[in-house]
Amino acid sequence: MMNFQEFLLSIGVRKKQNLLIHSSFKKILLAFPDITPAQVIDILKEVISSEGSIIFPTFTYCFKKSKGEFDVFDSKNSKSKVGILSEVFRLSNDVIRTSSATHSFALWGNITREIAYSNSPQSPLGKGSVLDLLTSKTDSYVLMLGTDFSSLSYGHYLEIISKVPWFDFSPWNYLDVLPIGVSVDGEQPLVEIPGCSKSFVNFEKYLLNKNLINQKDYSGLKCCLISIELLYKEGLKYFTENYSNLLCPENTCPACDSRRRKFL
Repeated sequence: MMNFQEFLLSIGVRKKQNLLIHSSFKKILLAFPDITPAQVIDILKEVISSEGSIIFPTFTYCFKKSKGEFDVFDSKNSKSKVGILSEVFRLSNDVIRTSSATHSFALWGNITREIAYSNSPQSPLGKGSVLDLLTSKTDSYVLMLGTDFSSLSYGHYLEIISKVPWFDFSPWNYLDVLPIGVSVDGEQPLVEIPGCSKSFVNFEKYLLNKNLINQKDYSGLKCCLISIELLYKEGLKYFTENYSNLLCPENTCPACDSRRRKFL
């Protein structure tokens, strides 16, 4: 049996990497039943070191709505809605959180010298975002710990960069969502709103079928360490040529159906 640090090293996690992490703590517990969220974070920091970077999405989706109530983003107090590890990480030592009302990130290590807490681009996951910077940095990776590509935030960056037909079309009108982020500092118009990501798993299948990524299963914990350079190169091709595969099957998702009706 490996401990969690040995496990990370076995899948290729190394000192000085820039690591964007998507995680399911429930799945981590399948392989490491006695570990705590704080221990996971501490071990990740120890392995990567402050010479590298750790990034967790801490999305809150604080959009203005045309009617009804909506949440207002507060970088210090708004809890992450994308998993317990992201919430524990953002509250840990020496972590800063960016200021996007809808799609903030928690950052630790070297990347905090390049991105400030004030980072809040009008394209939350596009140009000027944390994902954009990671694309330009060497030794950058996405680490999937118990999750599949339905949680791959980098997929939204690929939608924007490859300009899929709906890259700047909001699919959330049926929820009365407006293209405006709302925080304690005020309102911010957004040029793009990320849509549904469930069918990003088709991109994952494409990479697996071409043996471009290596998914491992350790005691029920499925994991994958993926170079962002590879995601960018293969993603531009896949998203440009196979964008219809990025939508959920017809009549299963109102958000994807709105895009299908307008663009396909």
